[in-house]
Amino acid sequence: MRAIRWNKRYLTGDSILDERNKALVALLTDLRDELNRKEHCQDITELTSRLADLTQQRLSRLPENSGGLAESDAAVQNLLKNGFPLAAQSTQACRDCGLCDLMADRIANWLSEGSEKQDGYST
Repeated sequence: MRAIRWNKRYLTGDSILDERNKALVALLTDLRDELNRKEHCQDITELTSRLADLTQQRLSRLPENSGGLAESDAAVQNLLKNGFPLAAQSTQACRDCGLCDLMADRIANWLSEGSEKQDGYST
């Protein structure tokens, strides 16, 4: 998975959105580090790469098109919904690395924190 680094060009001027996007980049960095530390299946590598692609698409639209953020969140939600459990789980390809659960939990937390912040921001 290629690294995605935070860049000031991703700033939108909306501190809530900027913090949320920074958190997503940090999540990916942590996952990449975990992938480098543990033996894992190819499925988790591919899923993490798909998340990185979605993140890059999200960040490349900012700040000009922050209206596509709901679509971006829906794409991440879809990745979570359809990506887990991985096909390799409970097969010989599984390395019991724990990264599936870690990734699913972190994505779910990021999504739920974003929903809470957006709800609080819109009221």
